[in-house]
Amino acid sequence: MEENLLKEPIITADKILQLIPQRPPFVMVDTLYEYTQLTGTTGFSIPEDNILVEEGFFSEPGLIEHMAQSMSLHRGYHGFLAGLEKPKTGFIGVIKSVEILELPEAGCRLKTHVEILHEIMNVTSVSAVTENEAGIVIARSEMKTVTVD
Repeated sequence: MEENLLKEPIITADKILQLIPQRPPFVMVDTLYEYTQLTGTTGFSIPEDNILVEEGFFSEPGLIEHMAQSMSLHRGYHGFLAGLEKPKTGFIGVIKSVEILELPEAGCRLKTHVEILHEIMNVTSVSAVTENEAGIVIARSEMKTVTVD
């Protein structure tokens, strides 16, 4: 297993915003718990007024965007370690699979584990598994993200 290269979790909004290209109200990550070259663990406390909350629940698009932004946060921290001044912009290129087992309620704390499966040039294949605050898996996906300079 790779060594966690993050000495302590990143939990401040200012630092998170330095690591991702997304901006409020479209930020779906608020914590980086762990980071290795190929894996990472992120978190998100879902605000009740989040743009992707519908009828008190974080929507399917919200969960997918959270998983994608978890990858973005991982890549942003990678860039920070490499000395980049700002995060690169990326987008979901292909969603290979997505399984949503349960929609979390607003106010719930999510924890997502990402793993880089393959990386070729600026295309990254990544898997993500999201758990609720009880540690129960509520969503998983595999997608390809594309990073642009």
